[in-house]
Amino acid sequence: MEGKKDIGFEISNKEKNPDWLKKVREYYGGEVHSHSRWSNRGEIEGGGKERIVHNETRLLEYADKLDLDFVVFSEHASDPGSPVELSESHPICQSLLREKQGIDGINLSGKYKAKAFSAAEASIFFDKNGKAVIDLPDIVLSKLVLVIASRHAIAEQREPAKIKESFLAAINNPEVDIIGHPDRNIEFYEYDWRYFKKYWRKDPVVKQELEELERNEKWDEIKQIIGKKELKDDEQIKELNRKFLELKEGYWQVWDEILRTMEEKGKAFEINLNSFNPNKKFYHSLLERAVKYEDLNFSIVFDFHNLKQLGSLGSQDSTVEKPEGIKNPSRAKGVQRLLDLINILETLGVGSDRIINSSIENLQEFINKRDEQRKFHYSEKSGDKELGDIKLMS
Repeated sequence: MEGKKDIGFEISNKEKNPDWLKKVREYYGGEVHSHSRWSNRGEIEGGGKERIVHNETRLLEYADKLDLDFVVFSEHASDPGSPVELSESHPICQSLLREKQGIDGINLSGKYKAKAFSAAEASIFFDKNGKAVIDLPDIVLSKLVLVIASRHAIAEQREPAKIKESFLAAINNPEVDIIGHPDRNIEFYEYDWRYFKKYWRKDPVVKQELEELERNEKWDEIKQIIGKKELKDDEQIKELNRKFLELKEGYWQVWDEILRTMEEKGKAFEINLNSFNPNKKFYHSLLERAVKYEDLNFSIVFDFHNLKQLGSLGSQDSTVEKPEGIKNPSRAKGVQRLLDLINILETLGVGSDRIINSSIENLQEFINKRDEQRKFHYSEKSGDKELGDIKLMS
C-alpha cells in the first residue's frame, strides 16, 4: 500500500518502515468487526450488556492513530447470550437505524480520515420450534452497509447436523454478507476425546461408558477409541472407535458443505483474531480446507469490544517474534497475532486480494458485488421484490 504514512501503529523513530509493517498493511487496511456503545443495550428488553464499549468517535480516533482506512460498526442486536427474533419496530432495530444516521453524519463532517460504515452482527440461533433463524428482520438488515451473522449461544452446538443447519440459514439469507467467527466453540481436533465425550452426553448409555473409562483410568483404551493407538480385540472399544470416526468424518463433511455454499453465495469467511490460535492444528486444518474454495473470500478482524482487549491476547502462543518498535505492549500483541495469521495465509497461497478488508478498495468492491448478488436474488425469486422502506420511529 504505497503512499501510507509511517506513523501507523505508533512505531518508534528508529523503526520507520519495518518489514512487519509492510506485511500488516498489505493484509489489514481497516476493521470490519467492531462494537461501539450502541451494542450496550442492557436498558432495552432483549438487549445485551457489553463491558467497556466506546462511542464511535473514540474508535475512529483510534483508527486514525493506527492509520487505518475504515471502521465497520457491527453492533449486536438482541442479547448474544440469549438471542430472540426482533420486529422492525423494536427499539433495538430502531437504534441500529439511528446509528446509521449518526455514522452518515460523521462521514459528512470530514473530521476523521478513517471512513465509518454501519453494520450489525446478527445472532444465529434456533427458535422455539427448532428452526434456525437470525435475530434481525431482513428489512432492517437491508438498510445497513454490511451484515455479519454469528453463532453465540446455540442449542446442540457440537451436533454436525445443527452446525450445518444454523450456518446455512445465515448463508442462504441474501442480506447476510459475512459469517462471523465460524470456528468458535466447535473446534474438533485430530484426537479430540473432549469433543467426543461432550457430543455423546445426549445418549445415557454411551455417556456412562465413556465416563467409566475415564473414572477407571483406561487411558490405553481411550487412545484406541480416538485413533491414537492401534485397536485391540475388544468389541466395546471397536464400537466406540467406529462412533468416533463417524462423528469426525461427518463433522468435516459438514464443513465442506458450509464452505462450498459460502463460496456459491458470495459470503466472506471471518478469521477472528480473538479466537484464532496459531499453535492449534484445528485452525490450520480449517483454513487449509477453506482456501481450496478459490472464490471464497475472507475478512481478518479483531472484533473490538474495547480498546484494552489486545492486551489479553496470549503472545506465548505466537510463532513469530514480537515486532520491534511498537510503543504500546498491548498493541504489539495484536500485531503479533495478525502476523501469525498472515504467515499461515502466505504459506497457503492466500494473497491480500482474497481479504475483503485488506484495503478500502477491496472492501468497496465486496460491498458492490454483494449488492449485485442481492439484486439478482430478488429478481430471480418469482413474485418477489426488493425489500421496501422502513420508518424510523420518533
